[in-house]
Amino acid sequence: MNNYSHFQVKDWLDDLAFQRWVYHGEQDGFWKEFVRNNPGQLANIEQAREILLAVRGELDALPEPEVKLRVSEILNAIPDDKLRALPWWRSNWLKMAAMLLLALGIVTALFREKESLQNLQTFVAGLRDGDKPDELEVYNETHAIQLVNLPDGSSVILKKHARISYPAAFLADRREVTLRGEAFFEVVKNPEQPFFVYAGSMVTKVKGTSFSIKANDDDEDVELVVKTGVVEVSALENEGKSKSGAGKKLILKPNEQVTFNRKSLNMIAKTVQKPVLLNLPAESQNFEFRRTPLAEVFAALEQTYGIDIQFDAKTIAYCTLTAKLGDEPVYEKLDLICAVVNARYEMRVGPAAGDSAPGESAPGTVVAVTSEGCE
Repeated sequence: MNNYSHFQVKDWLDDLAFQRWVYHGEQDGFWKEFVRNNPGQLANIEQAREILLAVRGELDALPEPEVKLRVSEILNAIPDDKLRALPWWRSNWLKMAAMLLLALGIVTALFREKESLQNLQTFVAGLRDGDKPDELEVYNETHAIQLVNLPDGSSVILKKHARISYPAAFLADRREVTLRGEAFFEVVKNPEQPFFVYAGSMVTKVKGTSFSIKANDDDEDVELVVKTGVVEVSALENEGKSKSGAGKKLILKPNEQVTFNRKSLNMIAKTVQKPVLLNLPAESQNFEFRRTPLAEVFAALEQTYGIDIQFDAKTIAYCTLTAKLGDEPVYEKLDLICAVVNARYEMRVGPAAGDSAPGESAPGTVVAVTSEGCE
């Protein structure tokens, strides 16, 4: 039997028995006992497990058991303050730890930690009650799309003439932004801190999903199309107004569209064949890669998000990616990709972005990737 106590990440990735446990749960009792008796291997196992789940190789038909959904619910409830404490790989590595903890049946500590963090967050919010956070605004005056990175890590792609305003720091119990124009959202999942978009008298509430909104000032209707997740839309309540649409709420699922009339407040929902409203690459891109050269992966991200990714083409010439990414914001996608190919990235501000606001990914912002290469 292999001397697992001395394994490094690469060894775990190559071990067939470990792969069968990750993909199919084989010898579950043995692996649980091993982790309990070898806590020093926890970090290596976490990293190898997440990489195997992201890079499936020949095992493309991977089952998704109910435990994965329960893990997702736990992770979504972890406050963003916890994630900010992590280094460059951020939330993905916390997700690995939670997966392993749940598989070993020791999530009690995680729930206690969550409760403590929520109490701390509530306490801090109470100390600052009455203070209005600084409001930031981004207006896309360019002819290209513009990526905005919100304080919680959510991504917003603004079309030309679109404008979004948001606080420098979100409140503990909600995240609120105001949109004018056309934009595509990828919202970080956090059920404890719902995300609200105010656009043309329509309120959109989500807990983590991706969707498009068209709310031009000159248009009588506001339109929204859901790509992934579940969205709740309603009319903005205005005092002194009594209209037939007031108080009405609609729940939309993927590939569903709502048309909201600003004057009557009426909402009409329908199913669409493709969730494309703004003709943006992000609306149709599925981010499925199978042994795709890393340079092509970066090119897809550049086209989708309007960012500039710089890298050494020779160094990553033999790097490929096999993975299916979801509706994660762009930086979470970069986290996972770089973790898989043993790379790092950092943000650099180009000459055209010197006046960008904090948290904003403006034209001229560059993602600089460094890699040790792939064999």
